[in-house]
Amino acid sequence: MSVFRVVAFDLASMSDGTAALTLGHGTRAHGSLRRQAWSPDVTQTVSFSDRGYVSDSHEPFPPYVTDGFNLDRGLSLTADAMGGSHSAGSITLANPGAVLDGLILSRINDHLPVRISTGKKIFDPVRGIETDPPLSDLRPVFHGLGRIWKPDLQSVSVDLLDATYWLDSTVNVPIYGGSGKLDGDSNVTGKQQPMMRGTVCNVTPVLIDSTNYVYQISDGPASVTALYEGGYAGGIVSQGTVEDIYAASPAAGHYTVQTGTTGTWLRLGTKPVYGITLDGVGQFRSGKAPSSVLDLLRQMLLEDLVMPEAYLDPAWPEAFPDMSWQGGWFWDGSGSQTGSAIVTTMLSGLGISLVPTRTGTLKPVALVAPTVTSEVVAEITAEVITSIKATDLDASLSPPTWRWRIGWQHNFTVQTTGSNLHPQASTDRQALIAQQDRTAVWYSSEVKSSWRVPNDPDAISTVLSRQADALEVANRHGALWGKARRLWVVSVPEDIAWGIDLGAWVGLTAPAVGLRDRVVGIVIYEEIRATEQVVTLQILV
Repeated sequence: MSVFRVVAFDLASMSDGTAALTLGHGTRAHGSLRRQAWSPDVTQTVSFSDRGYVSDSHEPFPPYVTDGFNLDRGLSLTADAMGGSHSAGSITLANPGAVLDGLILSRINDHLPVRISTGKKIFDPVRGIETDPPLSDLRPVFHGLGRIWKPDLQSVSVDLLDATYWLDSTVNVPIYGGSGKLDGDSNVTGKQQPMMRGTVCNVTPVLIDSTNYVYQISDGPASVTALYEGGYAGGIVSQGTVEDIYAASPAAGHYTVQTGTTGTWLRLGTKPVYGITLDGVGQFRSGKAPSSVLDLLRQMLLEDLVMPEAYLDPAWPEAFPDMSWQGGWFWDGSGSQTGSAIVTTMLSGLGISLVPTRTGTLKPVALVAPTVTSEVVAEITAEVITSIKATDLDASLSPPTWRWRIGWQHNFTVQTTGSNLHPQASTDRQALIAQQDRTAVWYSSEVKSSWRVPNDPDAISTVLSRQADALEVANRHGALWGKARRLWVVSVPEDIAWGIDLGAWVGLTAPAVGLRDRVVGIVIYEEIRATEQVVTLQILV
């Protein structure tokens, strides 16, 4: 049985003419518009293979895929974040006799779906030939998007994008027009509105009307749990929530709040002497109010980044029972935020990566220290390993770490003693707001004494709001990186690799140092090459 691969491209050809109304004679009321929106292009799917293939519906896949088929996926392993991921690839099609020239010149493929699958031809002993399996039996290798055609003399290549390309776009946040009132004054014209998602501590709201002392807290619903002037909570008192914050000025020493789907604002009754900060809880413009970090990130991708839900893996539910860590973050609108920046912020320090799957979706994967009793998805032994060698871990993780400091209750406005603090600010509050993060610590005196220069990562800011959650994360890091780890590059047959995804636990036994007795490792990288019948994995043990 020989292995083959097929590639399906969705292409578009721009239609001639202009949009026109379609009247509903005989089916709908005269003058009504058609129910389906008019589309400026016509899409089609073209398919190719590397060894020739005909589907069970008699669709031919010409053998134009050459040895330019390369894919790489992996998790990032660094002590400072460990919240990113990487996926890249390309594919090359032969263009014999210029047969693809017309397709390249007349069809658009940029940012349109590409699907790559693999299968095995089945030998028919009666006829002495190899037969093609049904299309439904093929296994997915990659599902993503293609970039613009890159023709060469006798070939054309296409760079591939996975679902993480959505993260390159900027967040959909309203911008101040500077026309006054809730649209802001000239001081904030062109600036993005602030976003508050989840529970945050000591943020500085954006002053949008310096004449009437109006501040914006978020672009969606939010609640103020405490308001401070120079770190003092007793000087300005809440006068409640109002429908129109401009209808009446609050009494001296008071503030009012207007909140709804279009944003949240507060107005002071008198000009403050010291800086205004607040603790709060932000919701989404839709009114949804998840509290755990992964639920917040999921909703931000759907609502703030406007990512189609189909690109979020079904295995990413709205709740994670074992990772229901509470948190939140505040963006003041001073700069544009991309999806990548938001993912990095939300996952920084948590040991979780947002991974593109082979089926074209995004899924969070947590790096958790395995044990010999951990349930594995595959056993990789010397019988199936075609090559194995060790490679280097990032210097921040090798030698092992003796201490992890995980930040929690991030302070967005650092205020130290001096003229910017109210004289009545409590000692506890002054201590809290003088530092950027409070930290939960895991440490091992054994690791510190056993290694001459063990790693000691800097304290990591996170979105976590509770000490218990930060301590759990620190302990997870300690269990994973508080011992010597090795990274092995292992090549295995494709049939085995297709059943293993990034972040999966596998059993590993090999004639190498530390592997002669079975160990359990974590798959953190995958490399696929068209000319090879094996897949190369990087396994952390």
